[in-house]
Parts: sequence; C-alpha cells; structure tokens
Amino acid sequence: MIITRYLLKEIFSTLLGVMLVLTLIAVSVQLVGSLGNVSAGVIQPGTLMLVLGLNMFSLTTYILPLALYLSILLALSRLYRDSEMTAIAACGVGPFHIMRTVLILAVIFALIQGVFTILLTPWAEGHYSRLTDKSKRSSNIEGVMPGRFNELSGAQGVIYAQEIDRKGELKNIFLQMQQKSDPENGGAKQFTVIAKHAYKIHDEKTGEQFLILEQGSRYEGVPGDPDFAILNFQKHGIRLQQHPVVIHNRRYRAIPSRELFNSKRLDYQIELRWRISAALLCIGLAMLAVPLSRTSQRQGRYGKLALAMLLYILFSNFLNVVRAWIHDGKIPLELGFWWVHVVLILLALGLLLLQSGVRPSFLRRRVQRGT
Repeated sequence: MIITRYLLKEIFSTLLGVMLVLTLIAVSVQLVGSLGNVSAGVIQPGTLMLVLGLNMFSLTTYILPLALYLSILLALSRLYRDSEMTAIAACGVGPFHIMRTVLILAVIFALIQGVFTILLTPWAEGHYSRLTDKSKRSSNIEGVMPGRFNELSGAQGVIYAQEIDRKGELKNIFLQMQQKSDPENGGAKQFTVIAKHAYKIHDEKTGEQFLILEQGSRYEGVPGDPDFAILNFQKHGIRLQQHPVVIHNRRYRAIPSRELFNSKRLDYQIELRWRISAALLCIGLAMLAVPLSRTSQRQGRYGKLALAMLLYILFSNFLNVVRAWIHDGKIPLELGFWWVHVVLILLALGLLLLQSGVRPSFLRRRVQRGT
C-alpha cells in the first residue's frame, strides 16, 4: 500500500538521523571513558580503537530501541503538525493501521536487537574482558612515558625513565616503591632503586611478573629513620604486585547465551531472560510511540518529546528494578520480564483507544449519568 510505504519511508529517514546523533554521543562518551582507562592502565594504548569497536556492540543494544522509539515519535509528530495525518485519515487509514505499519519495523528491529543481545554482544564482551585482563597484567611497566614520573598501577609507587629503547627496555631508571606495613619493624618500609637498565619478565608457570634492573643501587628503610640499608647490584629483580584478575573474566554480559540456556543457576537464567527482554523492548516502545506522537499544530513537532523521554526512563529503570526483585526472590523467575512488556503494550493500546474515541463501558456509563 502506498500510504504504508510512505509512513515507513518517513520513519526510516528520521531513524537514520536519530541513530547518527545517538551514535556520536555514545562514541564521545565511550572515548572519554576509554582514554581514562588507558591512563589508568586498564587498557593498552594500542588497543584503544579495538576497545571502542567492541564497546559499540554493547552500546548498540541501548541505541537501537531508543532510536526506533524517537524516530517513530518525531516522524509521526511531523505528519500531525503538517496536517498530513488528516489527509491520511481521509483516505481511510486509521490509527490502528498506522500501528500495524509501525509493528512491521518494530519486529525487524526486535530481530536485529536479538542478534546483538544474544550473539554479538556476549562475543564482544568476552573479547573485551580478555583485552582488559591482559592489559592489567602488563600495565605495571607498559605505558611508561620517558622523561616524566609515572605512577605504577595499584598505587605501588612511581617510576622514572630517562628514555626507552626500541626493545622496550628502560634506561637510567629511578624507582620508588612501598612495601607492606610491618608495625613490629617500625611501620611501612620504602625503597628506592636507581639503575641503568630495566625490563620486565613474565613467569608463565606462576603468572607472576618481575621488573629486572641492572647495574644500580637499592636504598631501603623507614621514612624518618636514619637507619637505611644500601645494596649495590649488577642484576636485581622486583616482584610486581598482581591484580586479582582472572585470565578470562566471565562477566555476565560476556557469557555465551548457549551456556546461559544450559545452566540452572538463577543469575544465569536472569541474564538470559534479560537479553530476550531487550529484544522485546523494541516492540513495546514502538507501539507506545504511536499514541504519544499525536500532537496539535500548536504543540509543534517536539510537543511530547519530554513526556516520551520521561516514560522511557521510567520504564527502563523499572526493568532494572524487576531484575533486582527476581534476584532477591520477590518475583518468581518464571514470571520474568515479559509481564512488564505486556503492561507497556496495554498502555500503548489504551492510549490509542482513548484517542480514537473508544472508551470502556464503565466510562461511558459515567458520562451518560453526568448528562
């Protein structure tokens, strides 16, 4: 039908612009956070772009439902403002026909959302976890900038290197670290090391890392105590503090959906239902956008945008509340999240019926009694 194609065209053209804006905002926020992680040693500088790309898979699951919701709202609001909806209604196309048209796009987006939440996002999250774990294991020495003082990750101490050669070895090093507090021996000891060369090695068997310093001296003692120990060495190894990380950090979002499906653990089943719920979100929001888009010419194109965003925030937060309720046992797992989406769909249909002049029987009886 010509009108159906026209409505889909208007929504899709608006959708491209909305997705572009939301993607730019998400990338900007993610870039700031990733740069902070680089400076903190959580990720390596060379993997910054890869990390941004992997995080986009997770961000897409948030962008898709919101972009569809806003694009339907803005596109249909423009048609109401320009009186095109009046002409469309004169052709015999009512609000429920528009709802069916919107559902075509909503189902397509729900399938795409399902592919992201069930397949692509867990893969990207797992790869991201391995990257961050690797960076945490190697961030004690990598990322050191020559000619300036650099803080070792975990606030272990500071290190200064005059230069770094092509092999990654440090030259003319100043290192200061603090040992664990020992009250029996006068408190926490600090030691300072000055060396000509330094490099890091990794023990594959134990997973421990050592900083190997060559041709230098070590000064050890308690601050304020004149009793210092001085050690001259040709080669000296310092064990670097390890982060309590697992090589494959199995965060919930990184767990493959097949593993969630085969598991009987409560938290795994909640995560599985959460991923399915994210796909259903596209349908509920798309239906809600249809009655919310109805505006008068005085209201303008963005007349109900604030109300629409408020409902989106409330609904999204309520889903998180329901997730906590299921985890705490206040709601049975079998009930899941589907009932929340049913409430959203019923709200959309109820608003559409009221706008169409259809009222429940008890409301009609009240009106008749009042007259």
